[in-house]
Amino acid sequence: MVPFSTSMNAPTFDRRAILAAGTLQIGLLPTSVRASVNGGSPRARACILIFLDGGPSQIDLLDPKPDAPGEVRSPFRPIRTSADGVEVTDLLPLTARQMHHCCVVRSMHHQEMVHDPAVYQALTGRPHRNTGGNLVVDPTDFPQIGTVFQALSARPSPLPKAIELPETMKMGGRVLPGQGAGFLGAPLDPYRIQLSSNGVPEQPDLVPSPSNHAGRGVRRSQLLALVDRAAAPGREASDFTELQRKALDLLSRSDLTAALDLGSETQSTRERYGRHRHGQSLLMARRLVERGAPFVSVYWGKEEQDWADGKGRRLANNPWDTHRNHFPLVRDDLTPRADQALSALLVDLGERGLLDSTLVLWMGEFGRSPLISDFASREHWPYAYSLLLAGAGVPEGTVWGKTDAWAGQIVENPVTPADLAATVLALMGVDPHTALEDRFGHRHLAASGRPISHLMGRRAAG
Repeated sequence: MVPFSTSMNAPTFDRRAILAAGTLQIGLLPTSVRASVNGGSPRARACILIFLDGGPSQIDLLDPKPDAPGEVRSPFRPIRTSADGVEVTDLLPLTARQMHHCCVVRSMHHQEMVHDPAVYQALTGRPHRNTGGNLVVDPTDFPQIGTVFQALSARPSPLPKAIELPETMKMGGRVLPGQGAGFLGAPLDPYRIQLSSNGVPEQPDLVPSPSNHAGRGVRRSQLLALVDRAAAPGREASDFTELQRKALDLLSRSDLTAALDLGSETQSTRERYGRHRHGQSLLMARRLVERGAPFVSVYWGKEEQDWADGKGRRLANNPWDTHRNHFPLVRDDLTPRADQALSALLVDLGERGLLDSTLVLWMGEFGRSPLISDFASREHWPYAYSLLLAGAGVPEGTVWGKTDAWAGQIVENPVTPADLAATVLALMGVDPHTALEDRFGHRHLAASGRPISHLMGRRAAG
């Protein structure tokens, strides 16, 4: 059996179980969703959202402050980049060479100090009703931005419209809310592709057996329809039936199986991305968008870390949450992989003519505190943090927003997660102010913020 599912808490299934349970979908729009989309022609045909679980440090990466006092100043020094006047720290030498493709936003902010609601707000653009921890997935949650796009876009896609990899983010066994379709319903949860800890994709069993020829498949589908019609009507039954139909459709396609075949890539390409899970995940994301997947979310995923407390390596659910051993982890472990994979992705998309039509978004749920803690580390900091965007006609080689001398407070052009969500939807051709009706009859805007004017200023070529 191969573990994969569109449901956040679903078990693993093989091909036969998929057909029985109906846990595949391609752009399924629930009948409860009512929308009028007026977004116009998209600048981005695809989006790759790269999420650094735990919160990367703005002052140590994208917003260097070399003149800050000693209790704040990063040991990592600013370096020049391929974009005039734009500096990053020396932890990002490869990305620095691609900065002429990028826009750095240094003025992201919100108020959530705890991971659970911060992740939720970063991915949905909405504050959670609870500002504490230990949050669980709830059917009234707002949907992740990729699933909003999936629900509202009428654009056909040969692959699932919202995909996540290499695994769903969890803490203490809990799935963090904000990653799924929320009130849009489980049929619109992102399609999950899993990669092992060493970056090997776990292929779903989507190839019909020799005995299951086309005629037999049609007869089984007709029998299934008869059974479904005999079942009691209802929302759950409707979802179930539509998912089964989508599952049958997907089984007839080779697009997804081909996309998951990393072995068809050259060894030099795989080495360029990095022979680690994050690098191979970004390579997989490129393969997916190249074959028509519109929205791919790439999380970092759990892994072992040494927190320099004498207890050795142990599992970290959100590895960029560097409360302990911050500077060695960021310097020697985390950023080298992130820098390698991001730069490789930008180069690869550019060489394949995909960067003008693909939005790349590199972010976390918040930043790290300017003041260095007693553990020689940095704590959570949502009040000013940075992210990077590239492609889809975003203004290249630019910076938007500004922080104070400590990278701790915003002094120009503040941006919220709601604004970011509105920007992503607008770039993808969906009006962020579309009225969206949930499964309970309540109406919401697709995004409550406003698109960032700087990022909407130039159309992509072609």
